[in-house]
Amino acid sequence: MSSVFLLLIASGVVAHDHTAAQFVKAQAAQQAKAEQQTEAAPAADDAAACKLTIELTLEGVREPVGGLVRITNLASGKPLAFRDEIHRAENWYTLPAGGTFVVPRAKLKVEAFHGLETELAVREIVAAAEKSQTLRLPLVRFYDARVKGLVAGNTHLHLMKLTHEEMDRYLRTVPLGDGLDLVFVSLLRRIPDERDYITNTLSEGDFGRLSQGAVKYAGGQEHRHNFGTGGEGFGHVMLLDILKRIEPVSIGPGIMREGTDGIPIQRGIRAARADGATVIWCHNTFGHEDIPNWVSGLVHAQNIFDGGNHGGYADTFYRYLAAGMKVPFSTGTDWFIYDFSRVYVPLAGAWSPKRWLAELAAGKSTITNGTFLELIAGSHKIGDTIVAVAGDEIRVQGRAFGRNDFQRVELIHNGEVVHSVAAKKEGSHSTASLDHTLKVAGPGWFALRIPDSAGKNELSQPLFAHTSPIYVEVGGRRLFRPEVARGMLAEMKDSLKVIESKATFADDEERQAVLGVYREASTALQKRIDEHGK
Repeated sequence: MSSVFLLLIASGVVAHDHTAAQFVKAQAAQQAKAEQQTEAAPAADDAAACKLTIELTLEGVREPVGGLVRITNLASGKPLAFRDEIHRAENWYTLPAGGTFVVPRAKLKVEAFHGLETELAVREIVAAAEKSQTLRLPLVRFYDARVKGLVAGNTHLHLMKLTHEEMDRYLRTVPLGDGLDLVFVSLLRRIPDERDYITNTLSEGDFGRLSQGAVKYAGGQEHRHNFGTGGEGFGHVMLLDILKRIEPVSIGPGIMREGTDGIPIQRGIRAARADGATVIWCHNTFGHEDIPNWVSGLVHAQNIFDGGNHGGYADTFYRYLAAGMKVPFSTGTDWFIYDFSRVYVPLAGAWSPKRWLAELAAGKSTITNGTFLELIAGSHKIGDTIVAVAGDEIRVQGRAFGRNDFQRVELIHNGEVVHSVAAKKEGSHSTASLDHTLKVAGPGWFALRIPDSAGKNELSQPLFAHTSPIYVEVGGRRLFRPEVARGMLAEMKDSLKVIESKATFADDEERQAVLGVYREASTALQKRIDEHGK
């Protein structure tokens, strides 16, 4: 497996709709950087090499676990680069349970961790004259998501430019070492790049075969439209747990080099929902058709930070919530698992991908790439609705745990920070506890998050964590801010102008099929504004 290519994925170079030319240029730059900053590990047949088996252990777990490992030659001060191992970022490599690395016979520093739940373990060793040796490295777990009934999922993943053997190895080792429980690996199409989309070859039988271990795998498709090679179009949406493929998988000449732009994303969404599928909008603000489909009640959850940073929480989540919608938070990684991004939902006992998706759609989710969050309000949990009257007081309690310093935990009420608590060190991890009383003045929502400035995780990705909301209804009403809804109306009008200027339609029927999605949503949203005024 090309470690250079995986370095590119890890650093976000091949994140979302980049061209082959960009890829080749970035590959050369990253190769040069890697050669300067690292030391090549010896070959297995090198007389001065040692085969180092690393066994990561967890209290209460009988067998070694997978994880990530970084090995530095203390004589040169440079991390080792392993040609045949799966490189992630910042010289971290995926370690299968009881994996072996070929290292020089020298004094080495070994760093390791498992998923998001353990502290960083560091050990200095001497790889001695023997041809092989074993390092058993106990890991300290500061949080146990499974004991707390939480299941971690990645809702958006594809792989490319790998052989079948490399794909199988990647899927069997990376999610396990990262502490994922469920991975949705989805089909997508794009001419001519799809010839390299190796995960398009996976079948339901393959998902069953891969799911025999600790991680479950399921399929779906990314249904999408772009103007041009990678320009913004109608948008991208994940259709998960589908009964059958929704055709066309990708729409329009911008992606497929043929046809017209005459099919709205909404047609595929409706077909998938009719089959019981779960619909997750991709890439946050990317795509013109996001607002119409949320207004029409057709989207189950919203992805953010899944292969590209298209705006922040306020650009979609907080706006939709201010317009009276219930919005479950979700995330994934798109091309490769370049980050620890995952969605946690509570599931007791035996579970399935379908049950997991149902909990996600019910709004019980927390997204993170490094910090665990817990939020309750009395007996109410994430995704619940509290029926209150003006003047009621709601006691909100939250906790945060992370290997990295997340700085502080913040309580968000109707889009604003109303209370925060600084993180403190406990051993080699950070924690924070929040206890605050909210006085009800009207309908709304509240959630827990860490700040945007919380630093980066081990894979050099900006830390994020945010719970889905707990909602508050007063007098049978949800929060609804007419000025926010009017802003959405204006944005849909702007989208119509862009589409009229860029789209190619075969006839007026196609034009009306696309433009009608925005007009119908605008009519529905205007009706809500009028009703609120009354």
